[in-house]
Amino acid sequence: MPEQIKHERPPEQTVEVHLGALLVQVADAVEDHVEDAAGTDIAGALALRHHPGDVALAQLTNRLLSHCATLANGVREIPESDRSPRGHAVLETWAKLQEDGPADGPLGAWSYPRHLALTARDMLQAIHDHRHQTQVHGLFVGHRNMPPLAPSDQ
Repeated sequence: MPEQIKHERPPEQTVEVHLGALLVQVADAVEDHVEDAAGTDIAGALALRHHPGDVALAQLTNRLLSHCATLANGVREIPESDRSPRGHAVLETWAKLQEDGPADGPLGAWSYPRHLALTARDMLQAIHDHRHQTQVHGLFVGHRNMPPLAPSDQ
């Protein structure tokens, strides 16, 4: 096995980088991506008017199950005292959907993804509501050399 070359830089050529702000930006981007993907599947499931086929329906159901599991973790991260009634109720609904699974019969596999989509939508809304309540609104600077304007409470 060939010997691996070790790359060393003199200490005066290294730069220390603080990752805190970068990690927050990456986390926000990942959160946005997850929420966008969930929103797309939620809208798709709620807009279904014709059976898309067994395979497509199974794939949609699997994606919605994944979204619900992920979003449920987000709702659980909201402290219980700050969680909205919607947040409490949707966790109960999610537990029931997990316990029961799709109903037997021809409409079971068809209606289950719709129930999952409604649950995911409520979870997403509970997260957005909490985020909006706890969001720190900064000052708005409209023009350089002018004092910042305090945000108005709408």
